[in-house]
Amino acid sequence: MTSSTALEDEIEQRTREIGRDIWNRLERRRPTVFESRWWLDHVLEWAMADQAVKVQMFRFVDALPMLRSSESVTQHLQEYFEDVRLKLPLAARLGLDIAEHDSLLGKALAFSARTNARKMAERFIAGSRVDEIFQAVTKLRKKGLAFTLDLLGEAVISEPEAEAYQRAYLDLITGLAPQVAKWPEHPVIDRDLRTWAPRCNVSLKLSALDSQFKPLDARGTSERVKARLRPILRAALEHDAHVHIDMEHYHYKNLTLRIFKEVLLEEEFQRMDHVGIVIQAYLRDSGEDLRSLRQWAEERGTPVWVRLVKGAYWDYETVAAQYRGWPTPVYLEKWQTDANFEQQTRYLFQNHEWLRPAIASHNLRSLAYAMAAADVEELPEEAWEIQMLYGMAEDQALLFAEEGQRVRVYTPFGEMLPGMAYLVRRLLENTSNDSFLRHAYDRDVKIDDLLRSPSPPRSTLP
Repeated sequence: MTSSTALEDEIEQRTREIGRDIWNRLERRRPTVFESRWWLDHVLEWAMADQAVKVQMFRFVDALPMLRSSESVTQHLQEYFEDVRLKLPLAARLGLDIAEHDSLLGKALAFSARTNARKMAERFIAGSRVDEIFQAVTKLRKKGLAFTLDLLGEAVISEPEAEAYQRAYLDLITGLAPQVAKWPEHPVIDRDLRTWAPRCNVSLKLSALDSQFKPLDARGTSERVKARLRPILRAALEHDAHVHIDMEHYHYKNLTLRIFKEVLLEEEFQRMDHVGIVIQAYLRDSGEDLRSLRQWAEERGTPVWVRLVKGAYWDYETVAAQYRGWPTPVYLEKWQTDANFEQQTRYLFQNHEWLRPAIASHNLRSLAYAMAAADVEELPEEAWEIQMLYGMAEDQALLFAEEGQRVRVYTPFGEMLPGMAYLVRRLLENTSNDSFLRHAYDRDVKIDDLLRSPSPPRSTLP
């Protein structure tokens, strides 16, 4: 019988082998100057070179949807980039210096800014209409990638907005599912451990189904949300679609889990297994939540999917907890989140008969670790999947797919300009100091550093 330490050592060794292999193969797949993403990659690379430039660029992109005239766009460009103008390319400096707000040059500058921002958004957002979305997911399909669709938008503050959100998903399922059902079968992305997996897969936020989503009114909120969620689940059952519940701020976590569990215990949905929820590894109680989900799934008698992510609201959670004088719910050090992510990956693999694992990350170490753990523990490839974001690390996703791994792409859809807030989050993630995607541009990065097991910084060790 293999000891726990020996098993961990074997997984660690396989993690480094898999990680190095992926890294070396990625080196041979960089985009060329003739590909449009090469230009965007170099814009991001240029932005990453200076923190001040990056901040001002993303501030402008975030504000752009609210700018109604070319004059206001030009004015904001000049104001935002004034402090960093000497770091801009010469042509950009000249344009900002001589463009008057209401001049022909100013209008041309504003048009160019809007056009480039839209092109950037199109890389991360699939479209707004069902036909555009179908074209986007068809392209993913041809590359051997599955998808899950998420509707972008700001917080729902009225009942008509909540109804519109529900209607968007009903229209998406009823409009898209029959189209993707006509696709030829794909033996990897259409098959899970037990049966054929739904091709139409959607992700939604429960808070968007109720304008008064309040944890303090847990019972009332739960009933209102379930009333709007049930038709979506019925449509999914009728059209063979998967519904995944996204996780948001920590304040909403327990209520989101409560609603998820309650509605799926109802007789109508108790046998529904093409459904899932998100668990965030940066939360200190994520392990406890997974154990509770595992017990609930076994009592329910039907497994559910779990998308394991690291979490996207770290700044908000730390500031909100400090402001209210509450204990911080998230790990304060990145290595702690990474270590917990690996620990919960192993837990999901060991309990995959009830919690079907969807490992969502772009971090090379995290994904190599998941592949190594699945390999060492002899987990069937169809028993789990990798999930990645639309428009990010496509070469990496394709490499995993070529290895016979099911890869699902989290694909946002909606109006481009209102989706700018999402775009800014993705750009920040794409250029954060700890992101593997950032290191992909760095020719001096050492692969051993990227693949090092999560541990405290060396300076803090005794």
